[in-house]
Amino acid sequence: MLNHSLRISFTLWIKEWWGALLAGVSTYGLLILAQPPRQVPEAAYFFLLPTLIWFSRKPELKKVIWTYLLCGWLYHILLVGWMRHVTLGGMLMATFLMSCYHMPWFLIARTWVPAAIGLSFPRRVLFILGLSSCWVIIEWMRCQFTLGFPWCPLSVTQWERPAILQTVPYVGAWGVSFFLLVFNICLASYLHHLLVRRRQNEGFSLSSFCPDFYFGLIVFILMLQPFFGNQRQGSTYEETKVLKVGVCQPYLSEKWDGNRVLENKETLIRQTKFLALLDPDLIVWPEASTPYAVNLDRKWVEDLAKEANCTLMIGAVVKEGEFSYNTVSQVTLEGGLNPERYDKQVLVPFGEYVPYPFKWMPGLSKLVGPIGNFSSGDRSHVFSVTSKVLDQSVRIGPLICYEDIFPSLSRLAVGQDVDLLFVSTNDAWFKHEGCAEQHAAHSVLRALEVGRPFLRCGNAGWSGWIDERGGIREVLKNDEGSIYFEGAMVMEIYLTGKANTLYSNYGDYFVVACLLLFILSTVVKRKRIDLRCD
Repeated sequence: MLNHSLRISFTLWIKEWWGALLAGVSTYGLLILAQPPRQVPEAAYFFLLPTLIWFSRKPELKKVIWTYLLCGWLYHILLVGWMRHVTLGGMLMATFLMSCYHMPWFLIARTWVPAAIGLSFPRRVLFILGLSSCWVIIEWMRCQFTLGFPWCPLSVTQWERPAILQTVPYVGAWGVSFFLLVFNICLASYLHHLLVRRRQNEGFSLSSFCPDFYFGLIVFILMLQPFFGNQRQGSTYEETKVLKVGVCQPYLSEKWDGNRVLENKETLIRQTKFLALLDPDLIVWPEASTPYAVNLDRKWVEDLAKEANCTLMIGAVVKEGEFSYNTVSQVTLEGGLNPERYDKQVLVPFGEYVPYPFKWMPGLSKLVGPIGNFSSGDRSHVFSVTSKVLDQSVRIGPLICYEDIFPSLSRLAVGQDVDLLFVSTNDAWFKHEGCAEQHAAHSVLRALEVGRPFLRCGNAGWSGWIDERGGIREVLKNDEGSIYFEGAMVMEIYLTGKANTLYSNYGDYFVVACLLLFILSTVVKRKRIDLRCD
């Protein structure tokens, strides 16, 4: 009898919640397919369809909250589940926080979608723009605050589709997210037109015409137009400066284990000497490569630079009294370890430091794993390296670890008149589950935003360079096509000048425009409700 009662209860629950589950799971399922390393970016063009269809039926508030909170949490676990290799508890906390960021958009869309169904085309367009703007504002907010973590915004899904990314130099990566939302909502409106509005207007000569669909199509064409314009201009690489860079990908594991110090040093020395045979202008190492603080253990890297007859730019820890810094440091033939260095500005919360007031939480290290005690830098820095081919100086702006996911840091670096940005990182903590590809995708967007090539050197996974148009030029891979291995390679990087983009000059003005659009849409919606009440 009890089993029969449970079956009835489960059946009733399914009948009550099947629409919610289908909408939430389908939307986030399509979105996870669109994100790297999965190669279905086209899923981002219609991932919201199940949700928008369900919202047109005016679902209950509690169903929307529970559905998108839990499905969003599951989505983010699938997206960044590789964090569990460092901290399972921290991964669960971070993914829950990220799902909370998405929630306001779904709550707003729940009320806006039914309200927009019966509106005229101009008003529907305003609502489409308003909802799309709302998504952009939420993505921008993820860049802010102590716990800001703007990992894998919607625009990242298109990182291997440069044709759709060519508006990024003008409006930033926000413009791609905005376009994808517009296209999703226009597609949903077209579907609603086919199934509902057209039947209601039968006999009307233009009943088959859906202006929303053509509006979305026009926006799509506008997104593609700069790509074809660039194609007509052609490439100017043969007229540019060339920098030959030797990239070390040492795949160092357990770097802080004292028993592996000699092994890790030997790997770096072996790779550096191999690259030196190819006569590069510069040799780079990934984040925190040296086993000990480089300023306290400097002789071996200075001797190595002399033997290789090449400048080194290395990721290393520096200790000064009670303070430790995660740095990119330069080692030259004549001067040895350069006292001028770049200190990482945005530290990883709960990884490199504990933000207030969490540091007073008992048992925190057991929850989030090992925590460093680093101090942050307060400014950008520029290194100069001479290109032997042209006998010209090349200015390089460094970024460390995940700093390339923050657009503002790349803009600050470009403000110092750099030719190239260099990302020194270590994604080896997270095994082979997609972190490296997701991380590299952000560099593609940053390269487009600031109009500079990006060079990436990782301890394990995705070392290569990206040109200023977002094209992936070279990636270090083994014979099986994997990026996860120990290897080294010399890359020729073409530098096409220092023309700043509209985005690098004016920053997030598009986000401000989105905020104004969202406010206007909110006012229009509220006035319409007031008129109905009257």
